[in-house]
Amino acid sequence: MNTGTPPGGYAPPRERGYLVGAFAAMIFVGASWGANVPVSKVMLEHYDLIPMSALRTFVATVVLGLLLLMVEGVRSLRIGLPPGRFLLLGLMMASFFATYVLGIQFSNPISAAAVQVAGPLVSSVTVRLVTGARFDPGFGTALLLTLLGGAILAAGSLMGKGEVTLGGGEIVVLLSNAMWTLYSIKAQSWFDRASQLQRTFVASLSAWGWTALLAVVLVALGWSRSPFGVTDGWIWTQFMAVAVFSSGLGGYFWNIGASRLGVAIASLWVNLVPFFAVLWAMAYGFWPNIYQIAGGLVALSGVVYMQWRKLKATPPRPA
Repeated sequence: MNTGTPPGGYAPPRERGYLVGAFAAMIFVGASWGANVPVSKVMLEHYDLIPMSALRTFVATVVLGLLLLMVEGVRSLRIGLPPGRFLLLGLMMASFFATYVLGIQFSNPISAAAVQVAGPLVSSVTVRLVTGARFDPGFGTALLLTLLGGAILAAGSLMGKGEVTLGGGEIVVLLSNAMWTLYSIKAQSWFDRASQLQRTFVASLSAWGWTALLAVVLVALGWSRSPFGVTDGWIWTQFMAVAVFSSGLGGYFWNIGASRLGVAIASLWVNLVPFFAVLWAMAYGFWPNIYQIAGGLVALSGVVYMQWRKLKATPPRPA
């Protein structure tokens, strides 16, 4: 059986071109997920959490399904998992989406992104608990750099420097990393010879089922508003953009990176999210302070160091 990422949470040495492709995928993830932070903050002013999540997941699932149909054909649309695992995989993805956006709702966009530099610690602990595995040489150094960057960012927020303060949702954002890591591990180990695109489609389909069911109940009981009551075209444009690129394609490229680098190392690339989120947030009027800039650069150095170690240890393709 093809279990995808080894139990250790990291992939064996690959050819450099294979790794460069993984790095490119993770840069797309950082850019698309970074945009998700400030845009979701704006979206929550117009949509309720669960109905918004259900509609976003539906759009992402349709996009992934059409892409899968064009690339791999009709047969690839099969589930390929026992019912229990299909439901659990979607529940893990849906739980991540809900907790992540909930955390953003109760935090500043920049601080919500900044706290994610500690995500690799949460991910590495989750991988360790779930698989009992060890990590690549150099992972500890890279993790320390990312945590140091996170400490600088948090210190700036806690001391009230600049515009950023902690609103409480940052902890929820951080804890959502554990759910995403668990999903990532299972998405790589539960399928038998499925492409990364098919894995993402199946998980998204199941997640949409969970969120749609809950959304219908909440709207029917009058506890949430229907998302279709929003009439602002610019709001819908932003909504569709994050649904397609962050929820849909972002999840697909994440699975590519996780399958090639391993979940633990791929999680280090999540530190690109604060960098891109700050850039996107500036367009929405949120400005970083010196602590975010310095902390982000230190955290990013951990990613660069780890990937430099992997490239150095990986032989080039023979001529």
